[in-house]
Amino acid sequence: GFALIDLPSDHEVEGGLVTECQVISTMLHNRNMGGTVKHFRATTRDSFKTRIRGPYKGLGFVHLSTHGGKETISLIGGTVSWASVANVLMLVAPKLKRDQERVLNLSCCYSGYGYDEMKPLLKGHFTGAYYFETNKILFVDSMAVWAMFYRRRTVEPPA
Repeated sequence: GFALIDLPSDHEVEGGLVTECQVISTMLHNRNMGGTVKHFRATTRDSFKTRIRGPYKGLGFVHLSTHGGKETISLIGGTVSWASVANVLMLVAPKLKRDQERVLNLSCCYSGYGYDEMKPLLKGHFTGAYYFETNKILFVDSMAVWAMFYRRRTVEPPA
């Protein structure tokens, strides 16, 4: 399954813009995988900590789309530390059993910094991660990357 964590900024909300996670969700639904998608959306620091729940078993992918910095992510009205992001991710994605696999996809600026900060905290919850090597990434570029990634992505249960 797929957990999509969508943290749009104020200009995306006010402009009624389509978000990255909405596009990914649509792609998965059009591939008859809609029943495996859990889509979370939060815009403020408070809603980030209260609206995103778990645990969800059977997740193969957790996708986080946000606006990132070296030490925090940005939400409407404030920031959240990468360590707090890791705590929320651990709620969504419970510890894996020995034969399970799960991938974390980080889609934001400074995703490499975020991954480095969260990696020790997320041990046992994820077997790998995809993130951008460049610190700054444009929405158009990240959307192109993830559209290609999810176009063929499937989840196979462990043998």
